[in-house]
Amino acid sequence: MLNQTATYALRAMGYLANHNTSGPVQTALIAKQMEIPQNFLSKIMNRLSQAGIIQTVRGRGGGVRLSRPAAEILLVDVVNLFMKIDDFKNCFLGMHSCDGTCGLHLRWRIVSEQFEKMLNDTTVDQIQ
Repeated sequence: MLNQTATYALRAMGYLANHNTSGPVQTALIAKQMEIPQNFLSKIMNRLSQAGIIQTVRGRGGGVRLSRPAAEILLVDVVNLFMKIDDFKNCFLGMHSCDGTCGLHLRWRIVSEQFEKMLNDTTVDQIQ
């Protein structure tokens, strides 16, 4: 359900949550351990930094770290940076004129509401 960028971002955040007490982590290590292309991860980390979710530390021993405890960072805060959660509320078949009465629409609404609830109720420390 998540796009590739959001999935990679959550992988990286989970890694940082698991290694946050040991100081900044080099992005090259995260990329290797989480199987994320390094150039792609750099762009993801830049966006997370701009949003204030992570901090970058320059110089020797530098890298990235969470800007606040993992238990305070919701998955929705990360995912929203890379995709529109509201797209899941739309018609499953992508119809612009869907009136919401078909059986598939009703089933999809249940799934999409649960998905959104999971993102809003889950913190980064829970995906380690």
